[in-house]
Amino acid sequence: MNKKFKKVVAIVLCSVMLLSPVTAFAADGSGSSFKADFAAFVSDTLNSIVDGLLDGISSILPATVKIKDPSTHKSDNFLAGTATFIDEPKEGAKWSLGYASASILPDDFKDGKYYKGGYDINLKLSECADDLKVRLIALDDGSGRGVSILAAVDCLGLANDDVRNIRKAVLDALGKDVKVNSINVSATHVHSGIDTQGIYTDTFGHVFQNLFSAILGLDWLCDPVDTKLLKTIADQTAACAKAAVADMKTGTLTYSKTSIGDYVRDRTNPQLMIDSMYRIMFTPDDGSNGTILANFGCHPETVGYGTAIITSDFVYYTEEVVNKAGFNFIYIQGAVGTYTEEQHLSCDGLDLDRLESTVRYGQEIGYILLAIGMTEEEILASGIIDEEREAKAAGTEAYTPWYEGGIEGEVEEIEPILNVKLVEYMAPVENGVYIAFGKLSLANNVMYQDKDGNIVASTEVGYMELGKDLKIILCPGETYAEIILGGGKMDGFVFKSAYDIMAADGDEILVFDLVNDALGYIMADNDFVYLRLNYDAENDELSFGDSWGLTSIGGHAASDIYGEIYKLYYSVR
Repeated sequence: MNKKFKKVVAIVLCSVMLLSPVTAFAADGSGSSFKADFAAFVSDTLNSIVDGLLDGISSILPATVKIKDPSTHKSDNFLAGTATFIDEPKEGAKWSLGYASASILPDDFKDGKYYKGGYDINLKLSECADDLKVRLIALDDGSGRGVSILAAVDCLGLANDDVRNIRKAVLDALGKDVKVNSINVSATHVHSGIDTQGIYTDTFGHVFQNLFSAILGLDWLCDPVDTKLLKTIADQTAACAKAAVADMKTGTLTYSKTSIGDYVRDRTNPQLMIDSMYRIMFTPDDGSNGTILANFGCHPETVGYGTAIITSDFVYYTEEVVNKAGFNFIYIQGAVGTYTEEQHLSCDGLDLDRLESTVRYGQEIGYILLAIGMTEEEILASGIIDEEREAKAAGTEAYTPWYEGGIEGEVEEIEPILNVKLVEYMAPVENGVYIAFGKLSLANNVMYQDKDGNIVASTEVGYMELGKDLKIILCPGETYAEIILGGGKMDGFVFKSAYDIMAADGDEILVFDLVNDALGYIMADNDFVYLRLNYDAENDELSFGDSWGLTSIGGHAASDIYGEIYKLYYSVR
């Protein structure tokens, strides 16, 4: 949140405090009960004010000529997944997997024409610290139901329409001889890549241009995202798909997890996290390089704020470590909520700048990923440890050898069963910020206006199974952990947790967030806020924060999106 916006909020907050009747709070007028009630009252009042202002502003905006009726929507380049779900592997079946990766940096990125895709608006980029990539796997369970393709792009997020264009490029590259049941494209959610959503690129110029066009009914609209960048992403993803399918080899697939609770933190109270890092590893029968898929929730954003440097943050440096160990690498963003990097253990007390600390963090994540299930003695004998890196910090008081005590985790083989199903639908857009962006066509998300004037967005949700125990949610937003795990913030929510609904004994639920769309934060409806005054009872402190609802499609995003996910789950299970 920028300083000017915080000042506006502070003025509103002070006004609320001055106008709030004392009788609204605890009878004794003092103590934690009073402060908790006061915080709740101020938050409710603030959100009513913000909601009213956003609704009022968005309601008077005209819609551009791009905003059509939902009935005009076409299902082009939508793939529904496997035609059937199976519960047992086909007799004699084995996993087959192919991998490829490629840079998505346009060849003219040094010219300063591309904008940063993060919290900095209108910031042009011309320097690159590492690279931005697309990484892709093609996976087949040997059942004859086709190949599933999963890609991860180093960007903040991709709109559903752009994903469909990527799918078309992939299908064209593979041709009709390759049977494909699904193509799912995720974003690693780096905050220091090039803008792929349109909301950070010449924002004010685009507002003026599209508002003028909407008023006059003209088709003189901006391209929210640079078309060359989008073509580069589509072309490189298609090339990777073709290479990965051609490179498919038989082998075994294993699953493991370990806690990385000391390496991620939640910016929202109370802190409830899915602190597991999940590893899905493919080992080819021919002894060639294996492939590691890592899944955990964490915003790759430490280098991003206020810098004009292109970087894929920790993702690139984790990949370097994994590649050096002889494995291909793909990172799929997990239930990311408001999680971010906690670098205390990886920095080890060294005096590092933001990029240096992110490099060291990414490396340590990579080492832990490789060492899951190994004792300290096994790690010491494995060759994973970078002695030179460790020596740099060994003399500091804060040095914490990452391998000390070993890395907990069990390694289990996954039977060759891959079931996947997707549905497309129209998601209601209730947040006035998103409505305004939709009506003025300022982002690449395809939105429609129904006969009652409501704005809806075309999107997709999905459900996948690997083996008999791994159940995977394919979500188009950023999931709060309580929706998966349960907890106090679920009180009054229309659904139980995902584990309560979907999991049997021994099942693991993984979340692949920001898949096939980017619709913002997904928090339980009863916990949705635009702005919140928090009360910390332990420290007896009031603090202002939690503005995440401003980047969500609305207060019913969780019940709507997860309602569709559960409906899909029940349709196949």
